[in-house]
Amino acid sequence: MIGLIVVGFYGTIGTSGGFGNGAWVGMLAGGIISIPWFASLFAVIWFFADFYWRNFIVLCIVGPAVVCASWWLFDGPDLIDAVALTAIVGSAVFLVIISIVRWRSNTAT
Repeated sequence: MIGLIVVGFYGTIGTSGGFGNGAWVGMLAGGIISIPWFASLFAVIWFFADFYWRNFIVLCIVGPAVVCASWWLFDGPDLIDAVALTAIVGSAVFLVIISIVRWRSNTAT
């Protein structure tokens, strides 16, 4: 969701419209389109939690590349800059959150 918010602001930079209805519609559409990715991530975390915890940094780097490549295959170069920005920001925020959780669990023991 944070990535979609960032790309909503990104799409309005240099326009006179600001962060209006178009950005909200874009966030909603992006969220709906992202449901298969959310389901895939949920399945990976659910079934391969140990693998995911051991390799979360690599997966946070590979994830945006997979998202951008799949977008390129399905839609071509249209909006690839917005998709890349969303994927990278989302992955970075996820990496920070997971790092904080892991750090806190290591210091609590």
